[in-house]
Amino acid sequence: MNAAGATISPRAIRAILVDDESLLRQHLRERLERHPEIVIVGEADNVQSAAELVAVTRPEIIFLDVQMPPDNGFDLLPLLEGMDPVPAVVFVTAFDRYAQRAFDVHALDYLTKPVHPERLAQTVERLKRAVSQRGAGVAASPTLVPHLVPETPLEAADLVPLQEGGNLRFVEAGRIAAAQSQGDYTRILAAGGKPVLIKSTLSHWEARLPVGLFSRISRRLLINCQQIQQVSRLDREKTQVFFIDIAEPLTLSRIEFRRLRGSF
Repeated sequence: MNAAGATISPRAIRAILVDDESLLRQHLRERLERHPEIVIVGEADNVQSAAELVAVTRPEIIFLDVQMPPDNGFDLLPLLEGMDPVPAVVFVTAFDRYAQRAFDVHALDYLTKPVHPERLAQTVERLKRAVSQRGAGVAASPTLVPHLVPETPLEAADLVPLQEGGNLRFVEAGRIAAAQSQGDYTRILAAGGKPVLIKSTLSHWEARLPVGLFSRISRRLLINCQQIQQVSRLDREKTQVFFIDIAEPLTLSRIEFRRLRGSF
């Protein structure tokens, strides 16, 4: 638990960050620096320390991660029920499958890591409206909870969390070389590591990856042409594509290779 001791303007909105990954807390902290109306009064890396931090700092907003093994961010919510007023919660997680549950518990908003600046700005505006309504004596209710809006595309420099077994690594979106559909999963090839299988559809990745970098060369495959290092024809029907800082090549069909050439 880390509580800040700086003097806070009476008009500032007090916030805490709860995430077990210090790098991601830093990433969000830097994003929030663009919004001086939000003042971070503390940080925590698990549910228990977050509950203690809330009691000490009395924040108006909690930016809360979901998966913090062995904890779950939703476990914090019952511990907030005795507070008056109860702080608003914005879930910040790498997994979009929690969006419906976040909405069900009346979270103010739900952000997908890495947090996009424009998307965060929308959340801050909602928070300001909610705080204003509370100050005017408007009672909190499910009808005040905004509809969740789709995530905006990533920028090339944004960090994308990739889970590899028990390890979590972060890769710039622009260094993702390819996304390959495998049913309800997507296989991600990114510089500096092995391919990662993620439970998310290719359509989801197509909507999130940086605009202009990726070409959809078939129903199953997105390729970042800027990450191609070498192309090698195996025969008339098959071509191998090698990427920068990735050991494993992709094998393309004749039609896929033709579409790839057309995307340059």
